[in-house]
Amino acid sequence: MIYIICGLIIGIVMGLTGAGGALIAIPLFIQFLDMSLKEASVFSLIAVVIASLSNFIAQKKFTDYKTGLIIIASSTVGSFVSSPFKASLPDIVVAVLLSMVALYALYSVWVSVKKSQSQLPPPGHVVTLIIGLLLGVLTTFTGLGGGVLMMPVFLSYYHFDQNRAVATSLLAVSLSALSSILIQVYQGASMNLDKNLGLLIIGILFAAMGLKWLTPKMGPGILVPVRKVLFTVVVIIALIKIF
Repeated sequence: MIYIICGLIIGIVMGLTGAGGALIAIPLFIQFLDMSLKEASVFSLIAVVIASLSNFIAQKKFTDYKTGLIIIASSTVGSFVSSPFKASLPDIVVAVLLSMVALYALYSVWVSVKKSQSQLPPPGHVVTLIIGLLLGVLTTFTGLGGGVLMMPVFLSYYHFDQNRAVATSLLAVSLSALSSILIQVYQGASMNLDKNLGLLIIGILFAAMGLKWLTPKMGPGILVPVRKVLFTVVVIIALIKIF
């Protein structure tokens, strides 16, 4: 039952915010499934892939495919380059990286974009490629799916609205996290999957189906504040559990 509950929580977070799946999954796995930080960071990638893909299918009409696919391609390179260094990375470094990314994302989600900044053109392909490379490195080192970094970037620099940012983030997160898993397996990383993974997937899918029905009934006046508050709760819980 605890696996289904964890899946529901992860699926709801990913579906509403386009981010935070790993931030909430890692402390859940450490607290209730008795995993180490590194074990949880690997297992969280699997949960993030499932949660982001299932929620993306329900929100795909809002997606900016061009930006998302460029980020996915470059993040694969970042994952490939950084994967050999993960085993030697101390837990405290992983924790600090998680915290820095989480706090930056929290700041960006709550601070309104300045009018002068909103009139600037969105980043070009070169900057998008660099963002993807950084995403791949962070995904591999921390177990983050990358949405916690993508959401504030899409909102602040690409000037996407909430729906477009969430959907594009879900696409980028799902495929970049999947590529990170495949690269780590190819390079010899151990993937000891829990036999109850199926229960976790069931919880995630139930959350995705529920949100597909619920979110169209919530106007922007409700949905946007809910997303911000939920994102904040996720970051606070994650920071407390990690440290």
